[in-house]
Amino acid sequence: MIENIRKYQGLIIFGLVIVAIALVIGLRSGSMRSATGGQSLFKIDGRTYNDKEFHKFGAGSMELATTLAQTGDFGLYQFVMSLTGNATSEAEATEQFFINRILLRNAKEDFGIYPDAEAVSDHIRSMRAFTNEQGKFNDALYRDFIEKRIGRLGMTENDLRELASDVLVSQKLTEVIGSGLTMNRDAVSRNLALQNQQIAVELAKLDIDPFEAEIDPTDDEIKEYWELIQDSFKTEELRKFSYVIATPEMPEEPAEEEETIADAAASDEEKAKKAEEKAAKAADFAEQRRTMQLKTDALVDDFTYELEQQQGVGFAELAEENGWKVVTTELFPYSAPPEELDVNLRSSSSNGRAVDELFKIEITSDPISKISQPIAIGENQWLVAVLEEKQPSRPKTFEEAKIEAREQYIDEKAAEAMKTAAEEAIATIEKSMADGMSFSEAAKQAGIAETKQIDKVSSTYSPNPVDEPRTLFQATRFTDPGKIADPITEADRTFIAFVKSREVVKQENAEARVDSAAERAAQANQFTAFVGWLAAEQEKASVQRLFQSN
Repeated sequence: MIENIRKYQGLIIFGLVIVAIALVIGLRSGSMRSATGGQSLFKIDGRTYNDKEFHKFGAGSMELATTLAQTGDFGLYQFVMSLTGNATSEAEATEQFFINRILLRNAKEDFGIYPDAEAVSDHIRSMRAFTNEQGKFNDALYRDFIEKRIGRLGMTENDLRELASDVLVSQKLTEVIGSGLTMNRDAVSRNLALQNQQIAVELAKLDIDPFEAEIDPTDDEIKEYWELIQDSFKTEELRKFSYVIATPEMPEEPAEEEETIADAAASDEEKAKKAEEKAAKAADFAEQRRTMQLKTDALVDDFTYELEQQQGVGFAELAEENGWKVVTTELFPYSAPPEELDVNLRSSSSNGRAVDELFKIEITSDPISKISQPIAIGENQWLVAVLEEKQPSRPKTFEEAKIEAREQYIDEKAAEAMKTAAEEAIATIEKSMADGMSFSEAAKQAGIAETKQIDKVSSTYSPNPVDEPRTLFQATRFTDPGKIADPITEADRTFIAFVKSREVVKQENAEARVDSAAERAAQANQFTAFVGWLAAEQEKASVQRLFQSN
């Protein structure tokens, strides 16, 4: 187990990042029927899984989990974090979630972990999405989600219960696998002391601009540089789509009635009646809008279902039957989509765009794979598109890459020169300070005219991005007073930091803080162990991807 933790300890770092990724990813949403092709996608531990199972236990349930996690449910965050593994893209994260969830479900029998129905119900009732401000279960919130929202994710109430059951299994497995992985209290105490210190620092700064100005490569130098790394300069992939946008024919909103003198002079009974009539009209208008929205939703649902039944044939004909205009684009790159496709997704926490979803389409042997799931855009619209043509990325010629290669050449050479200059400046400053100069005097001696002093740099200190490095505390927290820290290099500048002094600030309830930190560290170790176990299980399961991308 310890070997697994060491082997996979990097995953915990990615896990902390995947929370943003999980909330950033724009998974396809909609109230549409799930795919019915039944295409085999994965073989895990000897068993084959098709696209319907992938949606149920992978893409659909991952979207369900992240949707619920957006309310601040850390348990669901952690569940998604652990199952997405070491993925570096949305598509890979969804695959990892599915594979690891299957492995998790298979492990129930091995470990004898079977949450009963009441435990599952209790866990659902404790989810932040279904509780009020006092933390108590709100049945109205739950029923609203089940009746109005979960269907748009292509999921059911039973899918939610299965997800909750698997979350409970993962929590129990985390405890079992990570049992005994405590944290040394003395080490935690020392780390807290380092975190609670205040550091007095003096800063000197080198900017990259002067070094860039001195570099003017010839065409031969650029070509020689390009030839070494020419595969890194590529054109963008181009795609061509035909698409429809379905928009409900909403009723015209009634004009606001102005209050007349007669209205103001009316009796309370007449005013109440007037208010009831106004409320009734508003309710009727809302119901008309809802009806038209549901009508359009049903049309889109039927449209995609018929396309699935016809294996993707007849896109234009089916669209015409619904009175929808089919638009066909030219080939375009992801960075420059047509205006109608460069629109935000509806209710997307990631601020994703329609083009994001379209460029996730991967054509497989299934003809329906080239057609997008309905994409919710605007206030009430649906976009459905078919990928007509794909022109893959290719290496650029020298002439195409020349400007980009020149810029990259200058950036790299300037960064090297700035690093060398910083090292030479530090050597000069240290020698001058050994001769009795102050840091600011020594910096001037090294050719750096201005320095800056900061008296209290702490773990909560927010550096000024104009003239202070973002990682100032982390870069100086281990440096002894009277010494210069390692150079702090950013994209366009390097800082030289001299540590004048360090002191530990005493905290109230220090012992309790140490206990709490030790407990959190132990939990992090357990989580790392669980992620390592999943990765090891995936290796043993001989996972095969049965689909082929064109």
